[in-house]
Amino acid sequence: GYFDKMASLFFVVTFVSFFEIGLGPIPWLIVAEMFEAKYVATAMSASCQVNWACNFIVGLLFPYLQKSLGAYSFAPFAIVLLMTIIFVIIWLPETKGTTPEELRENIVRSLSTMLQLSDESTNDADTSSSVGNPIDVEWRRAMDSLRRQEEEDMKRGLFNFGFQPIEQDG
Repeated sequence: GYFDKMASLFFVVTFVSFFEIGLGPIPWLIVAEMFEAKYVATAMSASCQVNWACNFIVGLLFPYLQKSLGAYSFAPFAIVLLMTIIFVIIWLPETKGTTPEELRENIVRSLSTMLQLSDESTNDADTSSSVGNPIDVEWRRAMDSLRRQEEEDMKRGLFNFGFQPIEQDG
């Protein structure tokens, strides 16, 4: 009846309001702080695609939720937002006053602890090994080598950031 329609309207407006100050800006705010400048565009593209895919899934599933739960069809979304608030309070690092490099180091450090990575160095001082996973160690070495090569190319002015090749005057 009338109450169900008004309750649904109220909950739609409430959900959209809280989504826009909660989960909505994640692809544009948090992702930009988590990656180096040269990777931000790619990371933001991927996060936007995931965001739109999730919106599409919600759009497909919502009529079934509406049919099953009626005026309470926003309860699952409220639960997700509550879990997100708990996640942010407990695990998401504060970024105020930190550089992207410091933030990345903090995230890597916390993930290393969660994944029980060894802090012992291999022959390369910048490479940490993963417990019992030689593929991960090799991948890390390759990525560290690539990162060092890119940094050297940037210092010499040869790194093109994925755009046009830089012409060198002989």
